[in-house]
Amino acid sequence: MSDRPLSFEDLITGRAEVTDHLDLHLSARDGPGLADKLRQAYYWIVNNAVIVPYYDVAFEAEAGRRFGFPNGDAFVLPRGPAWSSYVLFPLLTFATGSRALLVGGPGKGKTVTAVLMGLLAGYTEAEVKRAVQHGHPQLTVADLLGNPMPSDLMAARTMDEIRIAWRDWISMRVKIIDEYNRIPTRTQSALLSLLAEGYAEMLGQTVEAGHGAWFLTANDDAGGGTFQVIEALKDRIDVTIRAMTFNSRFLPRLLDRLESGQSPTDLLPRDIVFTPDEMDRMRAAIRAVPFETPALRRLEFFVGSLDFCQRASVDFEAKSKDTLKLAGIPLHSVCNEDCPLDKHRHICAQTGEGLSVRSYLTVMTFAKALAFFRGAEAVTPADIRQVLPYVLHEKLTANRRGDFFTDDRHRAYLHDKVAWIRQMWDRAMDAYDRADRDRVDPGRALLAELEAGLEGVGRAEVERRMGAVERAIADLCAGGELSAPVFEDLVRLKYVYLRYQNYLRWLVQGADT
Repeated sequence: MSDRPLSFEDLITGRAEVTDHLDLHLSARDGPGLADKLRQAYYWIVNNAVIVPYYDVAFEAEAGRRFGFPNGDAFVLPRGPAWSSYVLFPLLTFATGSRALLVGGPGKGKTVTAVLMGLLAGYTEAEVKRAVQHGHPQLTVADLLGNPMPSDLMAARTMDEIRIAWRDWISMRVKIIDEYNRIPTRTQSALLSLLAEGYAEMLGQTVEAGHGAWFLTANDDAGGGTFQVIEALKDRIDVTIRAMTFNSRFLPRLLDRLESGQSPTDLLPRDIVFTPDEMDRMRAAIRAVPFETPALRRLEFFVGSLDFCQRASVDFEAKSKDTLKLAGIPLHSVCNEDCPLDKHRHICAQTGEGLSVRSYLTVMTFAKALAFFRGAEAVTPADIRQVLPYVLHEKLTANRRGDFFTDDRHRAYLHDKVAWIRQMWDRAMDAYDRADRDRVDPGRALLAELEAGLEGVGRAEVERRMGAVERAIADLCAGGELSAPVFEDLVRLKYVYLRYQNYLRWLVQGADT
């Protein structure tokens, strides 16, 4: 879709049909129709509301026109479609009912962007602004959640008789917490309950948060607030969106706004506002977007490369960065010259931790949402590459003292997490291609054979399959290098082998009785 203003014909394309009697009928929007509407919302925002000329989510950039500078910098015109992350990812958060953190300096439009999402959900601007929770050092749990009824406090004989006047914002479909890193720790814990469990408790009474998208803001993501954000709260954030610097060449558009005296939020067209039913159907449609098999396998390969640490333990299953974390040992103390792996080739040396299962689910959710937004039939590796830096922004920290970052060519990645995470994906995909993993994948066929079921499988067949697993293990160990992909493959093969071993034991015991 181009950046031209939308016409009436654009808005009804795809859902208009004419009956035999020449009556015009607009059908309910299905998945593709909802994706059209989401794209229309994106283009209205970038054309009319948020001045953001940065197109940093670009497809087929490597195939586009490249212009080089003498110092090595490059300017690229992508061949495929491109969007601004500062508008796209808030929309994907809105579409999936996820939790976003908008970071950037004061006056960069973080809260305004979040307010726009509230308007898309059908609330008035006054309703959204009144519902914004502003973080400050004196914010109490009662300020955030609500207060007990004074008359109940005086007359109640038990806690169950005390009613709570809960804040209206809790049940809204778009929830905005401004400057969340200025909220006191105790109040952060109450906020965590809402984010993590979907409910809050006070004096024995509970309130449900319901389905909805969360937008939290902070002036930076490096602990610059009044209070340190508790780790569990940060872990509940699904995606981090960086505010863009205003481009001075667009100052005339700001002048137009000043002279007109109108806010873009006053002009938001009703046709891009989503009803609660549309929001529910859109989330269901996003969940239904399938993954291409190559995309899922590449994601497996990437995430499996992060948590591995060859020297974390002598116990094979414990060769994980979590083992080091539990022991209080920094990664750089073992990820050094004593480890035989090439620190520039293996991305396990770049990051201080692996990922949680929650992070895997979030990556897949946003990859599906981006494919849905694009109108694609399935998630591709390119979708994963675009969402990874924003989903993992708060999940990964660089191993700053590692060999990779001591190289002058790589030190700049410490300044920009998005670029750093994206190059980790690219390096992992180069390794994937070198290993020909689409064709050579030790253990995948053996696992599929097991998962097909064991009903009717006899002892001789089980022993044959166990022998095949042993040969696959021997081939991997004969390769000589215990890297993250080899570790993941061996764990999978051991799982298959022990499942067969347990089944064989059951068969033998049944025959003996």
